[in-house]
Amino acid sequence: MKKIIFQNKGFTLAEVLMAVWVMSIILAAVATLSFALSSANDSADDTSDIQSKVRYTTIRLGDLIKNSKLICYNFGTELAVWRADDNGDSKINGGELVYIETGGSNNCIKILEFKPTGGVAEVSLLLTWITDGSVKSWFKSNCPFNYTTLIDNCSYATFTTDTAAPFSKKVSLFFGIGQNGIIQNYQLNTYLRCQADSLLSAGGQIVSDDDL
Repeated sequence: MKKIIFQNKGFTLAEVLMAVWVMSIILAAVATLSFALSSANDSADDTSDIQSKVRYTTIRLGDLIKNSKLICYNFGTELAVWRADDNGDSKINGGELVYIETGGSNNCIKILEFKPTGGVAEVSLLLTWITDGSVKSWFKSNCPFNYTTLIDNCSYATFTTDTAAPFSKKVSLFFGIGQNGIIQNYQLNTYLRCQADSLLSAGGQIVSDDDL
């Protein structure tokens, strides 16, 4: 009877090196695919976040400007609007004044609103006071105020109007946002629905029956 002898033959060095080389190629491909998928997900998340902020900015500013009574001034990077005549006195009061600012340390677009109380809330403002910047500084020092950031990391955020304030009826906002290394350009156009031009004198000041 013949005996069958099984021999355990090991791998040669060349075979081991070949296996390691093939495995390294597979692992590198898997790592590259994983990184690509992760980057794609991050990019998609960033794009979704930016688009959400752009929509919020468009809706918030569109509603604010559309329903305002007057564009008090436009400095290009800052807009002041008479939001509403809450007390019906045909005058601009501190709580009715809203500033839309751009820039700052994080290049944002933000809204500044005041919450005056008592006698400060009843102070009537002249447009010349608002234009020269003294009103904003005074109210910041004498009453609570609140900033609301709409969107940050913007480029060249700029306001334009169809005519010089306070006779403006159309406001446009231009700004850019970096997405995947590319600046995407955005434009918001809105019109005042009920401009209080009947309260303006020929010189562009607020007047009422008591002033005439």
